[in-house]
Amino acid sequence: MATLQPTPPPLDDDGTVGGLGILPWTAITLVGVYAGLRFGIPWLAVLVGVSANPAPVPKFAMAIYMLCAGLGALVYVSSEDTRWRAFLTPIVQAFVVPHGGGRARRLLPLAIIPLLVAWITWGQVMPSTQSPPEGRIQHPGLPEQFAKLENPFGVLKGPERNAIEREGVILYQKNCRPCHGTKGTGDGPLARGLRLQPVDFTDPGTIATVVEQYPFWRIQKGGIGLPNVATPWNSAMPAWEDEIEPDAIWRIIMAEHGIAGTEPRKPEGSER
Repeated sequence: MATLQPTPPPLDDDGTVGGLGILPWTAITLVGVYAGLRFGIPWLAVLVGVSANPAPVPKFAMAIYMLCAGLGALVYVSSEDTRWRAFLTPIVQAFVVPHGGGRARRLLPLAIIPLLVAWITWGQVMPSTQSPPEGRIQHPGLPEQFAKLENPFGVLKGPERNAIEREGVILYQKNCRPCHGTKGTGDGPLARGLRLQPVDFTDPGTIATVVEQYPFWRIQKGGIGLPNVATPWNSAMPAWEDEIEPDAIWRIIMAEHGIAGTEPRKPEGSER
């Protein structure tokens, strides 16, 4: 018994689909895939209410998806002799020099293609020397409503404090490890997909230099809650206030210091 097989759109007598060549159709498809990844997916999360802001697709994921799309297009156009010839014909005609002239016009793509590749490569590897529009502050001032908070577990000592820190480690490994890493060094499995790299807590210039109310603010409000003085680099930190309870955030902060082997900076005027 014969089985039904999906068939691609048939080619017209002139080797086109609906009057448009298979090569332009392939190009339009790849451009559509790129536009969907570049703009459609980020805004889809906003439209369905998952996120308040569009989340861009990481560059490495874009490269993988576009590679798959390109390979899929190549398989499609080469799976049938007629389609493959229709795909190659305009490419061959662009480079074949006919007898009797037209040599300069035919060789023009040979000059344009390497120049285009060189321009794209230059844009990727050339470092930018443009100064930021304003001085950036690595640690923007702590908002007043957060400066008044106190860690409810900060006064605990001995076994009680150790128990709280162990609970914090479990919460950290569940929520923070994918980006900040098991040891708090900012090398979690998701970190390589982020343009803005997660903080390395073992760096003495990070959480060891701020009071513990500061990471509480950063965890609750995320990069979206940063003031303008933190630009142009900002932060890829998501806002966790709807996901993690305040007491759990304090536990996580204590665990971060324990994992990194640091202590939070004491507020000005407090006892050492």
